Amino acid sequence: MTEKRVLVTGAGGFVGRALALGLADLGWRVIALDRAFDTAPEDEGIRSVTAELSHGVPTDVSEVDLVVHAAWVTTDPGALGVTHADHVAQNLRPLLAVLEYAARTSPAAFVFLSSSGVFAAEDATEGLTDAHDPTGSSPYAAAKRAGELLVPAALDERTAIHVVRLGYLFGPGEVGRPSRQAVSPVAGWLEAARDGRPLSVRSDDPPRDWTFTSDLAAALERVVDGSAAGRPVHLASPHVFSDRAFATLIASQVGGVAPATSPASGRVKPPMVPSDIPALRGFGWTDPAAGVQALLAEEVVT
Repeated sequence: MTEKRVLVTGAGGFVGRALALGLADLGWRVIALDRAFDTAPEDEGIRSVTAELSHGVPTDVSEVDLVVHAAWVTTDPGALGVTHADHVAQNLRPLLAVLEYAARTSPAAFVFLSSSGVFAAEDATEGLTDAHDPTGSSPYAAAKRAGELLVPAALDERTAIHVVRLGYLFGPGEVGRPSRQAVSPVAGWLEAARDGRPLSVRSDDPPRDWTFTSDLAAALERVVDGSAAGRPVHLASPHVFSDRAFATLIASQVGGVAPATSPASGRVKPPMVPSDIPALRGFGWTDPAAGVQALLAEEVVT
């Protein structure tokens, strides 16, 4: 059987590391590339490469069957102390570098990880479907929207293009890093629960779609094995919880803590609705309660 090879960029961070580990578990030979690693993925099927992607994919990175571009700066430019233009450049330069590598090596498939962050809060009143046109205008949103257009334009028919939007994510190994300083509300609630503090919930109690990161590799493998949709695909679980409901779930499993209302700042976009594509029908997404149990059990083990 021919070994499947994949290059995962941004593999040192929260989402990229989950994908690298998950794909290795599925039998892929993984090249994990990032400028720095929070924790190097420890798996014999993973080769970690530390490099500045904006300078190009290192010449010793061999050809692969699949490229998954997960490298991205999500931290607000103000928090980073850079201009909006610099922020956009920090995201698009690495994308252009990996596109040059893919154009030269012609992998069978290329996955661009986009985000529900391409949408503005006003783009829908209920669920954000893949029929809604995104109008997000922040530097992060604009760069992601540009990437959704650039990837299909840059690669020819030898490479199947999959543009995949991710929504709200929670899972193991989530910590802040310079490129992603803010952690998810779930990580914040878990930290508060561990410390015995109230779990802060916005007064408007927005509903959010929640996907467990350990599901991403298997779901993405299904997407890549199927036909390219020719449009951005919403890769998300169907599980939608309001902030208070999720915080209450965590409190019920930890004990001794409870949600507490805090003022809301700015609008939260509606939940993202998963795309109805054949590859993901019947997929077993992890229920948030089971995901939280797995995270708490991992803490006990470690």
